[in-house]
Amino acid sequence: MIRVDGERLWSDLMTMAAIGATANGGSYRTALSDADRDGRNLFVHWVKDAGMTVTIDKIGNVFARRSGIDDNLPPVMVGSHLDTQAPGGKFDGVLGVLAGLEVVRTLDRAGIRTRRPIEVVNWTNEEGARFPPGVVGSNLFAGRTTLEALLATRDRAGIFMGDELKRIGYAGEAEVGQRPVDSYIELHIEQGPVLEAAGVQIGAVTHTSYQGGGVIEILGENGHSQTTRMSKRRNALVGAAKIVQEIEQIGMAQEPHGMASATVIDIWPNNRINIPHKAVVQFLTVHAEAGGRDGILDSIEQLVEMVGREHRLSVSFRRNPQRDRFEFPSELVEMTEKASRQLGYTSMRLPTWTAHDALNMHVVCPTALIFVPCRDGVSHSEFEWCEPDHAKAGADVLANMVHERAQRPGD
Repeated sequence: MIRVDGERLWSDLMTMAAIGATANGGSYRTALSDADRDGRNLFVHWVKDAGMTVTIDKIGNVFARRSGIDDNLPPVMVGSHLDTQAPGGKFDGVLGVLAGLEVVRTLDRAGIRTRRPIEVVNWTNEEGARFPPGVVGSNLFAGRTTLEALLATRDRAGIFMGDELKRIGYAGEAEVGQRPVDSYIELHIEQGPVLEAAGVQIGAVTHTSYQGGGVIEILGENGHSQTTRMSKRRNALVGAAKIVQEIEQIGMAQEPHGMASATVIDIWPNNRINIPHKAVVQFLTVHAEAGGRDGILDSIEQLVEMVGREHRLSVSFRRNPQRDRFEFPSELVEMTEKASRQLGYTSMRLPTWTAHDALNMHVVCPTALIFVPCRDGVSHSEFEWCEPDHAKAGADVLANMVHERAQRPGD
């Protein structure tokens, strides 16, 4: 069995974490920021030092390729993302990318050549913290959106994603996608408490959840906050506050099978002296069942209509594109369990509640998602933590799965 150098992997994780380091021990590398550029540059330096060739596509996805005996065969692809939340932690996404690099180094040290090439990928803007929505690099690779739409995406300061790609030097020349991939394997912290509570080292992800969300617009009437009579006010922020509170209660009623929360609120004119005349609320929801997800969306839509009537506000409700559940290939789930067992690691099957690049790549090729525990299930936080032994265990499983897939002959 193949085992990675856990100390080398941990050193890489901590070195990457120092780029955009925060006072509370996290990392702040939002997509296409200077810190993201520096993290990308370090990754490119490391993979070139490992003898890999680098290709950057037009949305900034970075592919580091280890040649195979037959380079004409579709590659086995591994990876995740280096961008973080605002702020985020040291492991979300980063573990998958740097474990992929350590897998290549391990094969090199052992003198193992593989029939197929291996590619380690850093996907652009997985988090969506700066340029919403997220998982855009893999989304485009899978043909689910257009390059033009993504390059025209703006952050809150009005800056275009396309302009920032050029500014940081990662507007590549390669076309996005449009090529075969043998398989995609992603290692990630669980972002939940199940593995830790069960005392299990490896999660073999079997399926996704039903994910959704939407945008609510509330229109009131502008006015002076110290002169407009209370009975005459049409305060959009009051309506938004009511909606935010009730969405939380709708989500609470679904536990443990579903969740919902408002996550973004914008108001206009957003100054201390004026009554807000416009508010926009965004929310996310997830459920284990399609009917549960759709029921949450229906409940929120009814809530919005009720708040509009009660507070004399004009309201609108828009559902975002929804993600339905799918099953990961049983062959790769079983391969995850087999590698874990042979390496002496405990494993269990579980679903993923949130989106990952693997959820896009499953339309391109067979896809696997491997989880390792994170402390208290905390993620998207400076306090996110993965034990060194768990990071190594996940990378060991990844290495053996990649090796097995990369030795497959051509079809």
